[in-house]
Amino acid sequence: MLSTSGLIDATSSITNDIVLNSLAHEEGFRTREYIIDFGKVPSLDFRRELGGDNYQFQIKLSYKPEAEIVLGPYGPSTPDDRPVSALSVPVTLYENGRLTYARLEVKVWRA
Repeated sequence: MLSTSGLIDATSSITNDIVLNSLAHEEGFRTREYIIDFGKVPSLDFRRELGGDNYQFQIKLSYKPEAEIVLGPYGPSTPDDRPVSALSVPVTLYENGRLTYARLEVKVWRA
């Protein structure tokens, strides 16, 4: 139970870092939280260390549900032999100067 709780906490922490920092769109000197700049994905490190434990993660972005547009998954493949925690959060996608409502899914597991 404690192990599962730690994985859920890690998933929340990694997801928050992604939407608040790693993939957040920048305008001048201002970071726009929850606005995802998908052009930053190639520079994203899909490994994190939290509380002395190592984690890996994968992301996927869905938008325009009527057209079912999905970007990803990006990152390593999810393992078959370890528990995986997933979290989806509403975000806004910054693409070609336009903003579009989207959903970011983050899957996390212990490395």
